[in-house]
Amino acid sequence: MNLIKTSFYTSISTAITFLSGFIVIKVVAVKIGPEGIAFVGQFQNTTAILTLLATGAITMGVIKYLAQHKAEPLKIQKIIHSAFLISFFCSIMISIIVLSSSHYLSKAAFKTTDYWLVYFLFGLFVMLISFNTLFLAILNGLKEIKKYTIVNISASLIGVSFTLLGAFYFGLIGVLISSTASGIVVFLMNIFIFKKLGISWKPRISNWDKRVFKMLLAFSVMALVSGFIAPAIQILIRDKIILRFSATEAGYWQAVTKISDYYLGFITSVLAVYYMPRLSEIQDRHELKKEIKSGYKFILPIVGLIAFSIWIFKDLIIHLLFTPAFLPMRPLFAYQLMGDFFKIGSWLLAYLMIAKAMTKTFIITEIFFSLSYVVLSYIFLDKFGIIGATYSFCINYAIYWIVMFVIMKKRFL
Repeated sequence: MNLIKTSFYTSISTAITFLSGFIVIKVVAVKIGPEGIAFVGQFQNTTAILTLLATGAITMGVIKYLAQHKAEPLKIQKIIHSAFLISFFCSIMISIIVLSSSHYLSKAAFKTTDYWLVYFLFGLFVMLISFNTLFLAILNGLKEIKKYTIVNISASLIGVSFTLLGAFYFGLIGVLISSTASGIVVFLMNIFIFKKLGISWKPRISNWDKRVFKMLLAFSVMALVSGFIAPAIQILIRDKIILRFSATEAGYWQAVTKISDYYLGFITSVLAVYYMPRLSEIQDRHELKKEIKSGYKFILPIVGLIAFSIWIFKDLIIHLLFTPAFLPMRPLFAYQLMGDFFKIGSWLLAYLMIAKAMTKTFIITEIFFSLSYVVLSYIFLDKFGIIGATYSFCINYAIYWIVMFVIMKKRFL
């Protein structure tokens, strides 16, 4: 499946995800306000880290090696079985930790223990949620893009349904619990799809493969770094804004970053669904260079056009997505959107590090630029106010893009 076809399927999935997200944001904004947006962000970031740990951070490795060995059925089966075994044991450990520390997690995320139940329920069902992540990675690696799209769309629709019910009947706590509840339903759907495809997935000790484990481990390290750092950075910056200003101000920043997340969802989906498997299987240097150029010609202009359109219609977007109470976030758009453009430009090159297992380079650059983002944010927030967080985002990704170009030009291009 080529870039155009993949983009078509992912665009359908992303459109549904965007509309679902639009509804969720609007409901939370109306029912709870800016503070609610900030607290939902805290919960999503912490559960993202916990889910990553529960999967053993092997999803990128699963995608790569399934794509690489697509013509070897026995190898594919070993990869799938080993992946679920790793996730099974990691999920048990994370479940025990979360169940026993739900009060502490609530205090750390929300500054109160009132929401301990949302973490307790998440810990209870974290294995199913981590398995959902693996199911998607396997469909991606096997290039079952139609099935992948169906699962994503269904998950979005199920998620928004549960969120609406939760928000109207239970308020913020209902919104937070809804993600866990929808994950259980999506798990049942995934089992049905895998049964239809004839893919054996149930974790058994007898299916353990030491060589596959070592293969996945190299990617696990990279995924742990990127998957842990991204939400951790958001938590740190959001905490800084809450402590320095207020939860309402944190809600404004969370709102503008959420807009970025939704419209860039299409791009990141293409990168994950098409680019990762494609770059993994390309061995010829000339062909690799051609693929990267094609990505820049097709993807970057789209990002620029969407970002510019969002900036032009930001007032309309605020009224549609949120409420008039969010109008103070208007100044945050410009540098956030420029940063989005730089971010995708850099990622088109950075994905090569994952696809080609450049573990050391990936970890060093990821940690360095994550730390620089936090440091710049703390400095700029004190100096310029909440808009400083968008300054740091923009500057950090501009420099990251330059560094990626230098590294990849020397190595591959």
